[in-house]
Amino acid sequence: MLSWISRIRNIFPSREDDQDIKFSKIIIYVVTGLLLFMLLSGVLAFMLMVRSAEDVMIPNVTGMKLEDALIAVQDRGLNSRIQLRFSANPLDRGNIIEQSPAPGTIKKAGSHVVLRVSRGSIIDQMENYVGWQVRDLETHLKSLGATITINEPLIRIHSDMPEGTILEQKPLPGTDISSGGAELSLVVSLGPEGQTLSVPDLVDIDFTTAMRRAAANNIPFLFTQREPRRGEGRGVIVEQRPGRDENVPIGTTVQLTVTPPEPSGGRIFGILNRTLPEHPVAVDTAFYIISEDGVKDEVFRLRHRGGAMAIPFFEEEGTVLVISVMGRDLIHFIVRR
Repeated sequence: MLSWISRIRNIFPSREDDQDIKFSKIIIYVVTGLLLFMLLSGVLAFMLMVRSAEDVMIPNVTGMKLEDALIAVQDRGLNSRIQLRFSANPLDRGNIIEQSPAPGTIKKAGSHVVLRVSRGSIIDQMENYVGWQVRDLETHLKSLGATITINEPLIRIHSDMPEGTILEQKPLPGTDISSGGAELSLVVSLGPEGQTLSVPDLVDIDFTTAMRRAAANNIPFLFTQREPRRGEGRGVIVEQRPGRDENVPIGTTVQLTVTPPEPSGGRIFGILNRTLPEHPVAVDTAFYIISEDGVKDEVFRLRHRGGAMAIPFFEEEGTVLVISVMGRDLIHFIVRR
């Protein structure tokens, strides 16, 4: 017993130790004490952090757009993990279709919430697109997020169906495409062969009314200008080709000649000449103006195949003229002197 006590005493510095041994013992005990202090401090800090983590309720983000769901989860002090899934409803694409833990679950702040996001619907069989309009099919495939691509150029033939109607398709409806994607070849209607329309009378009316009347009948037009002759007004149509009541094939461009209007309040007259991308079928095309104070006014809208356009205007300096094709603004022109 005494031997053990004496051994323990020898561990600690004593008067009998020489100076070097005593100093070494002191250094060892100081370092050991510091290490123990740091270890205990770390353990206490960890315990306090765990205990102080706030309890939060998992929010219900099912049905939300991904960006909105991420914000809702972050606002609760939670972390997100994202998983992608196909879903039955194509409208779910980009939305949260499942989440884990379930809404209302109590978790510590900093916990993870798994968000399962829809990639859209998976198509395992080719649908029947006969009778659809090509533009509607393109929109449909984009909304599905499908890997079906439409082969270009399309095969176009005359038929009794309206222009742009799908007449045949390959692969046929019901074909298995679950192996991943497909290329879709289409036969599309050009409309009845030789179909005509009667050209309306556009002479002696102001050019804005003439544009709107032609557009209402889906008649493409090109404008030129000249100074008025004796008996002719200003700012009106003085010539048109083809003439009034002539029967012409659908899609025929009408040539219109306009005289410059009387100067008014510093407004500027001119003709906007531009060439648009050409399309195999007539597509939605609109012309509108945006005033300097931001007011937008649509002048006309019609279905147009593209190519040359010449549109007269009589606007104040700084007005923006815009030509839009299929909802996308292609031409921006600022009126300048």
